Amino acid sequence: MTKCIRCNVTVDNQHYRCPLCSKPLKIRGESTTEYPSYKEIYQETKPFTVAKLFLFLTISAIVLSITINALTYHINPRIWSIIVSTGLIYAWIVVKDTILSNKHIGRKILYHYVMLSIFLLVIDIFVGFRGWSTNYAIPLFGVAATFIMTMLAIVQKSLWRHDIGYILAMFFINLCPMLLFVFNLSHVIWTSVFSIVYSLLTIIGMIIFSDRKFISEIRRRFHY
Repeated sequence: MTKCIRCNVTVDNQHYRCPLCSKPLKIRGESTTEYPSYKEIYQETKPFTVAKLFLFLTISAIVLSITINALTYHINPRIWSIIVSTGLIYAWIVVKDTILSNKHIGRKILYHYVMLSIFLLVIDIFVGFRGWSTNYAIPLFGVAATFIMTMLAIVQKSLWRHDIGYILAMFFINLCPMLLFVFNLSHVIWTSVFSIVYSLLTIIGMIIFSDRKFISEIRRRFHY
């Protein structure tokens, strides 16, 4: 057995470095704590996966769209490749973080709300910015995302354990449409007010109808 001076454990002779601190092993000796012997297993990274294939196809399509846009700009003087590229990136995120991912459903919904809002805003800007994205799409999508999260939390009975953080995050995100209205990027106030009021009522309903564990979780997260 070989002893690691730094960790004060004995390690099996098959190792040249300490499995805990990665320091070279030089001194042999006895120790009260013995690190177990195990076989070193190296997991090779797969050279081909569905995720890598889709990433390659997405990058190829983006490069192709930018190239075509640059070559045809004198015919159609619009930078339409930005819209296409944004859509392709969003599609890649949908596949990577939804179809091929085991992440929590709340995180998936939150990611997609943010990316879809950006995608719609980009489209709105490059078609002349008529404000349909900031006036209607972003606030109402926020309401829909909050509703879906709440329903899933109720059905799965995991409201206070796992989903509260994402629902609270959606509450604060739904304040953003009001900021758009304040900075004159949105001209319809009722959608912003509706998203804020709906999120607030969701939080109030969660507090009223949930158990003590939910209240304690709220207190723990806000440190009071």
